Amino acid sequence: MELRSVVLRGERLRGQRVRAERRCAGGRYPVAAAQENTCMRSSEFMVGMAGLLWMMTTGPVGAAPGRPVLDDAEQWRRFADDLGARVAGGETTAVDVLRGQLTTRKQAPIQLARPARRDLAPDAVYEQCVGSVVALGAVYKCNRCPHWHTGGTATGWVIGSRGEIASNYHVFADNRNTNVVAFGAMTLDGKCLPISEVLAADRVRDIAIVRVDSRDLRPLPVALSEPVGRPVSVIAHPSGDLFTFTQGHVSRYAKRSVDPGSPAVPWMFITADFAVGSSGGPVLNRQGAVVGMVARTATINADPKSEAPTTQMVVKMTIPAEAVLSLVTPGKGGGR
Repeated sequence: MELRSVVLRGERLRGQRVRAERRCAGGRYPVAAAQENTCMRSSEFMVGMAGLLWMMTTGPVGAAPGRPVLDDAEQWRRFADDLGARVAGGETTAVDVLRGQLTTRKQAPIQLARPARRDLAPDAVYEQCVGSVVALGAVYKCNRCPHWHTGGTATGWVIGSRGEIASNYHVFADNRNTNVVAFGAMTLDGKCLPISEVLAADRVRDIAIVRVDSRDLRPLPVALSEPVGRPVSVIAHPSGDLFTFTQGHVSRYAKRSVDPGSPAVPWMFITADFAVGSSGGPVLNRQGAVVGMVARTATINADPKSEAPTTQMVVKMTIPAEAVLSLVTPGKGGGR
C-alpha cells in the first residue's frame, strides 16, 4: 500500500472542463461553461416558466438573495487584467521582494476577531463567512496577446482587521511559475487587492500571513481546533471554482513529515472535500470560526507497483488553528 502526499498548488482551471476556450501562446481563458439540463413534471415546468418570466421582467436571472450565480471565467479574467494594470502602474510589490520576506519574517502583531458561541446552520456558516474568504492569484503577461494571465490560484481568509490574510507558505514560494510578476487577492464582489507584503511565515508548517491595503475586510475569528468527530466546513476555490462550500468531520490528528528532511508536525485530518486551488482555505466550525487551514492531500493506493494503481482513499490534511496562531502576537496589526 502506498500513501502519496500532494501539495495543493493552485493552477487555475487545471481540471478537465466541458468549456469552450480561446487560446493564445501564453495561456487560456474559458469563455463558456457546460450547460445543464433539468427534467421536471409538467406542472412544475409551468410554475418554473412563470417564475422565469417574472425574473426576466423584474431583474437578472440568478440574482435571488443568498444565491449569487458566479461567472468564474469572467471573474478570473477581470482579476488578471486588473492586477496586470496595477503592475503596469507600479502599484504592486515585486514577487522577489515578497518571497524574500517569507524567509525573514516570523511573527506579526494582529488584532483578532472574537469567536461567537452560538451554533449556526450550514447555510448560515457560509453566508456569514464567505465574504471573509478571498481568491489568491499570481499574474504574468504573455507576448502573443493583449491580456494578462493567471499563473496559479489558491485561497486565503481574512485574519486581521487591517488587511491581514492567512494562506499557505507554498502558495507564494512555489517556484514553478517563474514568470509571474505580482500576487493579488480577489474578494467575493470581484475587487482586486494587490498583496503588498508578507507579515509572517513558517515554511515547515506551511503558513503565510500577508497584507493587502484595505480596511474594509471583515476578519474571521480563530478558535481552538475541534475534537475528532465534530462537523467542519471548508470554503475554497478548487480548480478555480470560486467560493465552493463543502462539509465533513474532523477525522483525526497526527504528526507527519511531508517534505524530505523536515520535522514531523501536527496535522488535522478532515473529510470535507477540497482540491488543487483550495490551498489556504479556512476550515470552519459550527460557530463560523476558523479551526484549521487547508494544505494538502495524501492519496492511498492499493497496488502502487501496478501501471494503473487503484486509488482507495484521498486523505485531506489541514493545519490546526493553533499553528496559525503561533505566528500572531497581540497587537493592533496593520503591517510593518
